[in-house]
Amino acid sequence: MLRDPGAIRILAISSHLDDAVLSFGAGLAQAVRDGAKATVYTVFAGTAEPPYSPAAERMHTVWGLSPNEDASLHRRKEDIAALGHLGVAHHHGRFLDAIYRKSADGRWLADHVEGGQKLAMNNRPDAGERDDLVAEIQGDIEAVIDECDPTLIVTCAGIGGHPDRAAARDAALFAARKKNVPIRLWEDLPYAIFQPGSVELPAGFRLGSPKFGSVGSDVWARKFQAVEHYPSQLTMLNGRDKNLFARLDDHARKASPQGQGETTWPVLRG
Repeated sequence: MLRDPGAIRILAISSHLDDAVLSFGAGLAQAVRDGAKATVYTVFAGTAEPPYSPAAERMHTVWGLSPNEDASLHRRKEDIAALGHLGVAHHHGRFLDAIYRKSADGRWLADHVEGGQKLAMNNRPDAGERDDLVAEIQGDIEAVIDECDPTLIVTCAGIGGHPDRAAARDAALFAARKKNVPIRLWEDLPYAIFQPGSVELPAGFRLGSPKFGSVGSDVWARKFQAVEHYPSQLTMLNGRDKNLFARLDDHARKASPQGQGETTWPVLRG
């Protein structure tokens, strides 16, 4: 993917404050090691003001925080540490995670599922609300593109259907097209492992052939070390009855004989 790494400037558009490292941390680490510059812009990293939704309060508790604590500030600090471990710069966006947002009719977008850590997106925004959000995100991404001058943009494929990931992806696609920057999509990990699905892109875009970016064991380990800088998220993704790192290892082995790396797709127009 990187024919002349020293001339490459990667801008990764991450929806949440761990998505880029979980899904493309090895690719970022390898690119930086090869001499490329990399920046992660996280879209939904803004600070919400209380009162929070019941879903947000529940998730704060799951993350090991108090229900009314500024979880976004806590998670931004985790993200800075994780990206710093990879040698990657960070930009944190102003938009609020879905658990802090309401639809136009005043209802919370997310609700928690009793007895577990899962969320239910019970009240998705209508088409007009979503289009407005995507347009706002696109404007901010274009400003970051102007600042970073990337030669490649990488973002999520949106597997699993989370509205934040889909909105960030679509905004990145539109911004990349307007700024004439090549863009690739990463496989949403670990969510694509247990929620596989097709990728539905906006009109005018289609996926090219997938490519498995193989890395060495040292770079693979560096990704895992970066992931460990997100202890709040590891309370959900890793634990006694679920081993995140074993899942990622197994998934990579199934994707390629090389066994360590990540899958991305180029985005084609038309």
